[in-house]
Parts: sequence; structure tokens; C-alpha cells
Amino acid sequence: MSQADRTFDPVETLPRPELEALQEQRLLALLPYAFERSGLVRETWQAAGVHPREIRSLADFRERVPFVDKDAIRRYRDRHGDPYGGVLCVDPGELTAVMSTSGTTGDPTLVAERWEGEVSGGLGLARDFWEIGVRPGDYLTCMLFTFRGPFFAQFTAIGAAPVFFDHHPDEFRRWCEASLALRPTAQYTLSGPLVAALQQLEPRLPFDLKDVFSSYRGIVFAGEPLGRAARRKAEEWGIKFHLQTSLGDVGAATECREHDGCHAWEDTALVEHLEPEGAAPVADGERGELVVTSLANHTMPLVRYRSDDLVRLTRRRCGCGRTHARIWPLGRKGDEVLVAGRGILPVDVWEAVEAIPETSAGLFQIIRTQRECDALRLRVGFAGEGAPPRGLAERVAASVFQRVGVEPRVELVPQGELLRLGPPHKIPRVAKQ
Repeated sequence: MSQADRTFDPVETLPRPELEALQEQRLLALLPYAFERSGLVRETWQAAGVHPREIRSLADFRERVPFVDKDAIRRYRDRHGDPYGGVLCVDPGELTAVMSTSGTTGDPTLVAERWEGEVSGGLGLARDFWEIGVRPGDYLTCMLFTFRGPFFAQFTAIGAAPVFFDHHPDEFRRWCEASLALRPTAQYTLSGPLVAALQQLEPRLPFDLKDVFSSYRGIVFAGEPLGRAARRKAEEWGIKFHLQTSLGDVGAATECREHDGCHAWEDTALVEHLEPEGAAPVADGERGELVVTSLANHTMPLVRYRSDDLVRLTRRRCGCGRTHARIWPLGRKGDEVLVAGRGILPVDVWEAVEAIPETSAGLFQIIRTQRECDALRLRVGFAGEGAPPRGLAERVAASVFQRVGVEPRVELVPQGELLRLGPPHKIPRVAKQ
């Protein structure tokens, strides 16, 4: 397949100067609109003494515009009794759907959508699935939780027919039957807990999973980081996972077939990569906080939104030819725990837990009472029921110490106990007790 055949939209390979000019044009058109219609934007800007007429360039924006975060949205919601947290910019009568985030790290946030005349956030997923190999006339299976409507528009824009399932292990038998009958090209999505559940179900299913997966050119893996165990299982089934991560609540970023970072569509979102506790830019490839501004969403546009997501980011051209930024998710800023002065994120212990056969599903939590702790406490899920195997806690602890350099205290629980703590696609990786 030639490089030209891999792109759905010419903007995907736009030279950086042209891409940044497009960003500035869209940003300067959006800001007066958001200031007039978004109560949160107007209240935040007025408190900072900033008005849209003073923002004439990307440089002005980066120097003067104040930040918002999820806590600010929730405070506005509670103070004003506004379920949309002051972000909704259209009359509620114009909405075609209301969905919500999963609420894994806090109470769920409502997401309003308009599907007629606008796909909020643009057609980023259409670009992603075109690159995976989806073409007009194909079927595309969707295992989704609270979000559905906008994905229908994304997939039909390619000319593909989406086939919907719940993101739950109980759907696997029906999904297998549909996969064998329709031979879909791709799937959106699978997650770590579902991969673990399918692995446990495999001996009892009357299907050869290699045959079930044989038509799939790629499957998007989302909800949390993709561990080595899930990658190995995908290889056994003969499939390729494409990691997807959040683009700070304004969209998503997905791996292309180079599997070298997740593409953030910068014509639909202004992406900044800043010091986690400040406002200075972080060098290319270093760890920083993802800060985003909607450029293609006029329903609920977020402006300079601090996502709490820690990422590595580069704007170097990808091997696929795309010029947009690529990001590698590292974890949430609020999930970091300090033990003996060492910062530890869930991703830092992930491979250590997966390295042990009985805990290879990678289901675990960091337990903490505050950000700075005297010891690293882990709650780890093991395969099976009843009492854990003798010596398992010690083996997990040794594996974590080898990779992190901190001796953890390990509490073992059956995997099912952890899966009940969150939605089916992920669990809270940090429990603040």
C-alpha cells in the first residue's frame, strides 16, 4: 500500500507551517464564540482579566489565556446547577445525544453531542480506521460502553457498516458468531480486562479464536496502557492491537501501523505539552502534562484544558508520513505516588505484575492515603478463586522491586474482585484510602 493510500484526508500530511496556520485560524474564530456562549470560559477569563479581542495569535494565546481543569468544570456545575459544567455552547434542544465519561477517576462527566451538520471533534477516527485498513463496504465491530453515537458517524464516513456490542464479556459468544458470519475488517475496542476475560473463556468457547480474528486487520485497544501480556496474547490470536489514548477529553489519539506513538489530530485540537506544575513548554520527547483546546467542537469546546495526563510527545514526522503530533501515555499526574522521594506511576509497576504467570492479566491498584507515602502498597488480582498460591505475594514483590527499586507490600485478591471496582473496560489504578 502506498503512502497516499494510507491517508483518508490530505490534512494528515500537511506541512507543519500550514498546519499551524490552520490551527491559528480556527482558534481565533473559536475563542470569541466560546467566550460568549460558555459560562465557564467567560467566568475564568474575566477573573484573569483576559478578553478574546486581546488574543491575536497562537503566541498571545499561550502567553495570556488561563487554564481550566476537570475540578473547575465540576465546581461550576455544582455552583450553578449546570449539568454541563458551563461548557455547553448550544441550546440543549439542539442536542442529539448525551453520553458520559466512565468516571473511573471521579464522578462521570456529561458529554453532549450533535450528529447533524457536525461531528463534534472532527473525523479523527475515520482517519485512524482508514489507516488500519477499513474501506467502503467493510464491517467494523464496536464494543463500546457509554459512547456510541459519534462513532456511528465516524465509521459511516468511510463507508463501513458498524456492528455494535456492549463492552462486556457476556457479549463474546454473540461477537464470535457475528465475526465469523460478517468477517469484519477492524474492531473498536478491546481492553485489558476484556482480553483477560476472553483468554479465560477461550477453552469453553466452541470457536477457534484464530479463525474468529482472521479477517481483522487491526483492533483498537483503549481504556488504559497496553501491557506486554495483552500484546503477546494478540500475537497468539493473529491480530494487531493499535493503542488508543485520550486526547484530554477533546478526542482520542491512536497508533498507526508504524506503532510508534498515538497520532493527535492537531487540526481538531491545539495540543500543548507543559510542565506538570507550571506553564512552560516541555522539550520534545520529555515527560509533560497534556493541555488541549478544542478546534473542531462547537458543542462543548474546552479551552486550555489541563488534562492531568502525563505523556511523552514529539512533533517529528512519523514513518507513515503524517505530520501531526504523536504521544505516548505515561499515566495521570494525580496518580503519582512518592515513596522515599521516588515518583511512581501505575505504568512503572505494570510489567512487573504481568511478569508473574498468576497475575499476568495486569490487574492491580496502588493503594495510598496521600501523595507521599512511607511504603508502596499494591493490591494485585490473581487468576482463580479462593486463597492465593503459596509464595505468590513474595514473587510479585520481588518482581516489582527488580523493576522499580522499591519493596512493595502486596495484598492479593481474586481478579473478579478488582474487576467489580470499575466499568468493564478498566479499573481505578490508584485507590486513595
